[in-house]
Amino acid sequence: MRGRLVQLLFLSIFLVMAVGPGAWAQDQRVLVPDFALLTAADETVRLSDFRGQVVALNFWATWCFYCREEMPDLQALHEELAASGEAVILLLDQIDGRQETVERGTAYLAENGITIPNLLDFGSVGQRIFGVPGLPTTVVIDAEGYLYDYVVGSTTKEVLREMIEGAK
Repeated sequence: MRGRLVQLLFLSIFLVMAVGPGAWAQDQRVLVPDFALLTAADETVRLSDFRGQVVALNFWATWCFYCREEMPDLQALHEELAASGEAVILLLDQIDGRQETVERGTAYLAENGITIPNLLDFGSVGQRIFGVPGLPTTVVIDAEGYLYDYVVGSTTKEVLREMIEGAK
């Protein structure tokens, strides 16, 4: 079952690439499965906690130059979105225990004033659900929980805002 879901998510991503964001038919949308991850403060955060809001998931790691490069834009958009409540950005730190650790990610965010919620992903979401091909990757999920669009590689505040607006 899980293998078919991953294949379906991959297929959905390729469909978005082929026909453009949000351009596929309603019956071809893929519901993103609910997941739960911990924060460094040991709080559990579920995707379903944000039902009714557009959610942008940003898969990142401290060793990734482009991840660090896009953080100021993500932070600025996070601050703008916090006021409206219509969308939320969540960071998913890709923890491998060698190159990326909980301590490194937490320290980096604190040192750089990044206040976006940071979830600790030990592979259960980035690898198993989305099959993230590289970092950074940003996935946008609409308010009903369906995959809307994504970017592999760094993004900007403007591009992400446009994706979020399209997912509304």
